[in-house]
Amino acid sequence: MEANFLTAVFLPLALFIIMLGMGLTLTLEDFKRVVIYPKAVVIGLGAVDRVADCGATLILNVVAMALGFAIATLTRLGEKRVTAITVEVGIQNGTLAIAIASTPTLLNSPTMAIPGAIYGLLMFVTGAGFAWWSSRRQGLLKA
Repeated sequence: MEANFLTAVFLPLALFIIMLGMGLTLTLEDFKRVVIYPKAVVIGLGAVDRVADCGATLILNVVAMALGFAIATLTRLGEKRVTAITVEVGIQNGTLAIAIASTPTLLNSPTMAIPGAIYGLLMFVTGAGFAWWSSRRQGLLKA
């Protein structure tokens, strides 16, 4: 990554100010609790990383479904076809992402397979949610 004013000066300064602001309320007792209960700190740090992965993959999935819905609607396809295309766009091949990330001859990085695994779980939830919403919507349009 190329260093410029933003990455070399502004971001470190902004992070320093944010961290300083968050740390102003800490007391010596807070640090004692970290030493006494390190397990909670380790779990929290690990969970923060996984929550970020979940958020990014959920945004990717919802944006892809929204684009599929918009394009299918703009082409004036029927409601059932719009629903089918949107669900198809939303349920992509998460297994392929895991395989590409894990295969020794390709990326060979199990860590890179984590977003694919999370996406593989979330895509069914969002796809089913959209299918349910669409069936309710089509039922209301008929009534």
